[in-house]
Amino acid sequence: MPPAQTLEVNQPRLLYRSGGLRCEGARWRGRPVFVKTRETHSPCTVRRFWQEGEIASRLCHPLVVPLLARTATQLVYDWVEGRSLRELVDQGPLPPDEATSVTWGVLEALAYLHVQGVTHHDLKPENVMLDGGRAQAGAVRLVDFGMSHLRELPDGSKSLRMGTPQFMAPEQFAGARGDPRSDLYSVGALLFDCLAGEPPHKDALGWLSGQPQPALQLPGPAALSTFFGRTLQRDPERRTAQICELQACLNQARGMLDLPRLSPRSPQTWAAPL
Repeated sequence: MPPAQTLEVNQPRLLYRSGGLRCEGARWRGRPVFVKTRETHSPCTVRRFWQEGEIASRLCHPLVVPLLARTATQLVYDWVEGRSLRELVDQGPLPPDEATSVTWGVLEALAYLHVQGVTHHDLKPENVMLDGGRAQAGAVRLVDFGMSHLRELPDGSKSLRMGTPQFMAPEQFAGARGDPRSDLYSVGALLFDCLAGEPPHKDALGWLSGQPQPALQLPGPAALSTFFGRTLQRDPERRTAQICELQACLNQARGMLDLPRLSPRSPQTWAAPL
């Protein structure tokens, strides 16, 4: 996807500005889109913006929002008609069926990313869109690769502590990049947030920097305690590294709760629409 010089979008409406980027909803070629526009010439932001475009342009999976076009200063993504997981959880904690189903969808998207050599590094409810607002695995749409790492690209962010502290793995806070287990810590924090209505540690920076914290009170049914034990470990060596094992753990918990099993999508369907 060679970057064009400029892309004209219609009916732009400002959603927010952050970190030298302007984010808008708009229409492009007759379809609704989400547009990121770089407004700064800061070398760090220029590099990260280019890297996001490089990573997003290589991805094609039904649970990952596709990049439709890009220029040196614009990234045009498909628009997700629905709401973010954050908007949903802000209305109240999710029941275990919905919480584990959304978590399953996030794991499905991550399984694809990790095979492609991509570590997302900013998994949080704001970056999980739900198509149609549905709290279901198939409605998950993973967004925002602004902090992501691609194994085969020089990492323009390796000197930065990037991520969201409440959902960030301790080794990522310490500067480690490109370890898929960091994403799996974030999945545990995401499920915790879905069930509790808040992330695991009230003093997130204290936890990340190794300060003593109160014992974590796990939310939701006891059947999910094993999943939390396999994801929310401070030491990445103590986390489950295989997504298929975490999916099996989720299905085991769902069985204990008399909820139906969930099935992974086969790689042959990765590029097929839902």
